[in-house]
Amino acid sequence: MIDTTAKFMPIAIPITATDRCQAYQFAQQQPTQERSQQVYRNTLAVLVTRRYLQLLGIDTDLEASHSWNPLNRLVENIADLYIPSLQGFLECRSLRQSDRKCTIPQEVWSERFGYVMIQLDEPYQEGEILGFVESVSVSELPRSYFQPLDILLDRLTLEPPAEPVVQLRQWLKKRFESDWQPPQDLLITIKGEITQLYQPQLQQRGEDPIRQRVEQLYRGQSSNLVQSTPLHLNPQEALVNLIQTTQDDEIRWQSAELLWQLDPQHPDCPVISAKDLGIYLIGYPLGLMVGILPKSDGKMLILLRVYPQQQLSHLPLRLKLIVLDETGNPFSEVESRQQDRYIQFKFTADAGDRFSARVVLNDASFTDSFVL
Repeated sequence: MIDTTAKFMPIAIPITATDRCQAYQFAQQQPTQERSQQVYRNTLAVLVTRRYLQLLGIDTDLEASHSWNPLNRLVENIADLYIPSLQGFLECRSLRQSDRKCTIPQEVWSERFGYVMIQLDEPYQEGEILGFVESVSVSELPRSYFQPLDILLDRLTLEPPAEPVVQLRQWLKKRFESDWQPPQDLLITIKGEITQLYQPQLQQRGEDPIRQRVEQLYRGQSSNLVQSTPLHLNPQEALVNLIQTTQDDEIRWQSAELLWQLDPQHPDCPVISAKDLGIYLIGYPLGLMVGILPKSDGKMLILLRVYPQQQLSHLPLRLKLIVLDETGNPFSEVESRQQDRYIQFKFTADAGDRFSARVVLNDASFTDSFVL
């Protein structure tokens, strides 16, 4: 039972010129004056809440919030803030000093662990955090139902849930997470990308182009290794031999990728899957490919590659692929240039290693976490 007589002091948080500039930028992207005002206030409510949580030492992630996605802002009345420690979204709803109730649209009644209410003054110099509720099922919530912020803080300091991660070693057993099931159309696209990746080498005149490419891979090894393809082996057998014997991880990966193109079911192939990022990156038809290839020493070769799909012939300019370690710190960042067909990053990992892959384009981003 809610105690409607409970009294508690609101917490005042200053709104900076930078906050107002950010809110104005988002508002200018809207088709109507009404939507512009709505987005302006929603953005300020999120920024006020974020600053309050920062003062308490609680991490937030604007880029992972739905309210920071331009497409979502265009079609929904949302003001959410992603809280990494809870792996969930906190809805930040604004109201004016004269409002006796806080409006909460139906589209945000679910997929939120709570709702914080912020009173915004005009001309938007300060926001007052009035209270918190854990769930709603009405479009207007009276002020008397706001609960103290202690309840929110208790939620934020609870033991975080186990982080959902993609189990890459399960891929070796052909067990994929539901959102990483290798769809046939994406795999066909990947095959096409690999063909184009090696196209200059495969178009040489004379001998069989596959045989020529295999010869190049053998010659690419260091001088203390065999530098020509064993004559008694066909190209597929020669690729398997190279994968199993070479000390050069780049040669090993290229050989495995070529073998995958010839026979995706071969046991020495890398395991490859992909995810369509179109719904995350403002409708751009892009794919994130993840490939894994075991080594004889128990380590694993990892390939992350972002490539265009459908009608796109090249990646958008300044698309970023960021790889983060288990603490969330980036250890690699690749950015697309003019006319790039793909961007990628390869590395070696041990069993139990965790990492995340983040793809960023303008204000939109996608992140997924993996463990070996």
